[in-house]
Amino acid sequence: MGVRIPNSELVKRIIFYSMKRRGIVHTQDELAEIVRRELKKLNKKFTITPHRARKIALRIENMEVTVKTKKSKKTRPKKCPVCESKLSPIYAKNLLDKKITIGFRCKICGYHADEKFFTPMKYEFKLLKK
Repeated sequence: MGVRIPNSELVKRIIFYSMKRRGIVHTQDELAEIVRRELKKLNKKFTITPHRARKIALRIENMEVTVKTKKSKKTRPKKCPVCESKLSPIYAKNLLDKKITIGFRCKICGYHADEKFFTPMKYEFKLLKK
């Protein structure tokens, strides 16, 4: 009773057309469920994880992914928690005119967070009109 993993291009097309109909999806799990339902119509053994659905959605042109973050005691991530690209620090000057890091951002997907609130808790997907 094995499962099958669909190729990325098929998943990308399903996400794109589903988003054209819906416009917005409020969670990563909801996105994966929408894709899973469409995949099951093609092959009952197809499945997809929410993480993979999110990663593929990031590669769709005009797809906006908004990340809501929460406070974390973990150390600051080395890579972007959304797309796994390098994070760049955001600097400011304090009252003593010293440069300090106040947060970080991803130049690829636009993820940004401050020094304490950086753990993703919710993803929102929106297909922008051209």
